[in-house]
Amino acid sequence: MEQAEQKQGGTNEEDIGGGELGQKSGIKRRHEEEEETSPTKKLVSDHGEKVASHYNTLQEVGLVVRSQSRIFYMRNFNNWLKSVLIGEILDRVQRAGSRNVSVLDLGCGKGGDLLKWRRGGISHIVCADIAEVSVDQCRTRYEEMKRKSHSNEKIFSAQFIASDCSKVDLGWTTLS
Repeated sequence: MEQAEQKQGGTNEEDIGGGELGQKSGIKRRHEEEEETSPTKKLVSDHGEKVASHYNTLQEVGLVVRSQSRIFYMRNFNNWLKSVLIGEILDRVQRAGSRNVSVLDLGCGKGGDLLKWRRGGISHIVCADIAEVSVDQCRTRYEEMKRKSHSNEKIFSAQFIASDCSKVDLGWTTLS
């Protein structure tokens, strides 16, 4: 009864901030303030830079060394699976009547999927990755693929973006 009267009168502990609700919102506010300055929050914001740095410093080891990796067969399976998925999706899109198919390849890496996209008969691709060295290698692979293609073979056009795509509006990024 006393609680009901206090709520009606508007002067209970919750209104003042001393009740359970007030304590929870106070805890929430303190938690939000701590999040902004916590080392964990700072690590998360630096995470993209660390990922880019890691991939930018990786050395090219070649096929022989890669074939001796513990995850060699897993990578092969992953590439096979991507080939199947890319083929199936592009087939559906093209059967639906789309003639000019454009692709945004987020996390393109060094361009390992370029041949898959080529087999799929796409018109254009935007390759984006957080690691600038990987994007440069992707661009080089693309240029090499174009150079080695036959003169009558249609190769899709390409643009390349080296950026953290979770933080950059790709619509405003200068494409190269």
